[in-house]
Amino acid sequence: MTRHMSCQPRRRGYVLLLVLFVIALATAAMASVCRMSLERSLQADRAQTDLQRRWAVITCRSVLLPKSQALLDRAPDSASDVRRTLHLGRQSFTLIFADEQAKANVNLLYAQGKLAGAERAVRAAISDNRGDTPVTLRPLPNPPVTDDEDALPPVFESFEQVFGRVSPEWLVGNPSPTGALTCWGDGTLNLHRASPQALRAVLGPHLPAAQIAQLLALRAKDPTLDPGDLLDLMALPDDRRESIEDLLTDQSACRSLWIISDSLDRKWYDLAVSRGQGDVVFFSW
Repeated sequence: MTRHMSCQPRRRGYVLLLVLFVIALATAAMASVCRMSLERSLQADRAQTDLQRRWAVITCRSVLLPKSQALLDRAPDSASDVRRTLHLGRQSFTLIFADEQAKANVNLLYAQGKLAGAERAVRAAISDNRGDTPVTLRPLPNPPVTDDEDALPPVFESFEQVFGRVSPEWLVGNPSPTGALTCWGDGTLNLHRASPQALRAVLGPHLPAAQIAQLLALRAKDPTLDPGDLLDLMALPDDRRESIEDLLTDQSACRSLWIISDSLDRKWYDLAVSRGQGDVVFFSW
């Protein structure tokens, strides 16, 4: 009996290595697919959140900004701004409604004292709010022309022209440097809501400090006095009274709404300013 021995080498070890290699390759491919799926899922979630945020901002602008006057009227102590917090899903929104005519208008300060006088008035108006305020007035070299001869030349149209490139967090901080200053409105000051700093800034070129203090004392004694009655009590000379009366009002036609969106890992800042008659300007950070 003759035995025939096989001369072929055993290849089972190579087959095992090949199988392990294929498994490792498949595992790496699956991990890559899972990672791509996760990234796309996160991108889709961010896109959905951002879409929700943008629609919420648009809705707040269109629905709540026209109601700002009613909110301000119900505010205690004739406050010049009202803050509310709104939660929508995983996002929160801080809303700041403000009466822009309760603030000193930088365009008026510039018209009264030119650049140097306006800088002094701006610093004085916000000195009690933020001592580190970087005031950098940069008026427009060619302001737009208006049909109204009595309107203020709009040489300042944004806070960037007043403070430079500061963060929105700084602008709406507490205390806020924009609480006493504005770039919008017709320049008249709402007597019932204006802060003492705003009144001093606007009336300073026309009244001495003692008479401004008298005006503030009379307002504190009877907050319901309209500008005419208050000036009657002060018994000012006719020429001085006329200049002061043109700067004061008991109504407002310019209001604003800050919308601070706390969305995912960052905050978004949007500002809408209603200048009346459907004229609204928007700023976003």
